[in-house]
Order: sequence, then C-alpha cells, then structure tokens
Amino acid sequence: MKVDYCKEDLILKVFPTIGGCFEEGWNVLKNNFLLLLLIIVVSAVIDVPMGYDKMNMLEDDSFNIGLSFIKLFGFIYYILVVTPFSYGADWIFLRASRNEKPQFEEILSGFKKFLYVILSHLLVIGIVGVGFVLLILPGIYLICKLIFVPYLIMDKKIDPIQAVKLSFYLTKGYFWTIFGMGILSFLIILLGLICMIVGVFVSIVWIHSAFAILYRAVEELHLEEACQLAEINMESINE
Repeated sequence: MKVDYCKEDLILKVFPTIGGCFEEGWNVLKNNFLLLLLIIVVSAVIDVPMGYDKMNMLEDDSFNIGLSFIKLFGFIYYILVVTPFSYGADWIFLRASRNEKPQFEEILSGFKKFLYVILSHLLVIGIVGVGFVLLILPGIYLICKLIFVPYLIMDKKIDPIQAVKLSFYLTKGYFWTIFGMGILSFLIILLGLICMIVGVFVSIVWIHSAFAILYRAVEELHLEEACQLAEINMESINE
C-alpha cells in the first residue's frame, strides 16, 4: 500500500497498490480459506452449464434450431442464475476483506437484490460491448472503469445507473492499478494451472480477495468525492 500524508485532515492516507492488494488479499485468503474456497467451488459448479453451452458454440451448424435454443437457454441461465450467485460471492469476499464474518448462505444475497443485479449486469455488458465493437482498447478501459459495479450494488442502496456512475468515478486515477491487477491475475491463474486443479481454485480465491481489498480501500478513500461527482447523496446510499 502507498502511504501519503493529508495536511487538510491531518491523517495518513493509505492508497492501494497492486502488490499491496494482493498482499492483503493473501491474508484474507488465509483467514477465511475454507469458506472462500467453498464459495469458488460452488460458483464453478453453478457455471458448469455455461461451459456446456460454449462447447456447442464450436459446432459448425450454427443455424440448427436445437443449438440455437441451447444458446438462448444458456444466456438466460447466465443472466438469471449465474449472475446473482456471482454478485453474492463478491459480497462474501467484500465482507471477508473487512474482517467481518460472512456466512455461506450469503452467496444467495444477490437474489435479494435480483432486479438491480440483473439490470446492472446487463448495463455493464451493453456498455463494455459497445467499447469492444468500436475498438478493443475502449472495451478494456470500460471493463476497468466498471469493475466496482457488483460491489456497489451489493454494498450500497443504489440503482444500476448510480452504480455505473459511482464505479466510473471511484476508479478515477486507478486504471493502471486495475489493469495491472488484471495482468497479474492472469499470471497467477497460469501458476495455478501448473499446480493442477487445486492450484487454480486457490488462485481464484486469491484474485477475488485482492479485488475486494481494492474496492474496500478505494471506497473508504474516495466515496464522498465520487458521490459529489456523480451528484448522488452519500448519506442516502449507505446502509
């Protein structure tokens, strides 16, 4: 973490860095290993039908009605089932990063905010999709800028549009940190593959923990400023 002295508030401020997030993320992993590993394993099992759908996409007969139906079902399943579970998993990792005591059943918490979860994810897919259609680089940029949307939906009382705005402003000045964490995450996954299946799961737990740490640090430092820029009442969004 990067430490800086703020003369206005007369306090030391700790700014997240790539190494610092992964270092703190490793501590989160160690302190909650069994629960977080179980969350990742369950998420992987829930995502199995999506892998089957992707296998079908390799077929040449793309106009086959049966395959088209499977692809449509796969997309619906991804949006309505996988996405809420994914948001619930992010919430558990966030709570663990705050040294709280998350419970396994909180993986279902994404269904409690079902409408906002679905709409926010569709909104992110649409925005990022436009970025990739224009050029690859804008798509990568938008992925980094909207990385906090799931955390914000689960952590704050905001709607999908507010979550997108807040994520955009919260990530101000952190693009290269997020991009660097993405590159390092890829390398960690490769390292996990070398260690076979168990290594991959541990790698994913570590990566999720690191990004939860990043959100926690940025939210603590810049939420008020981001709310002002997004013209959102900060008091109204805190639970």
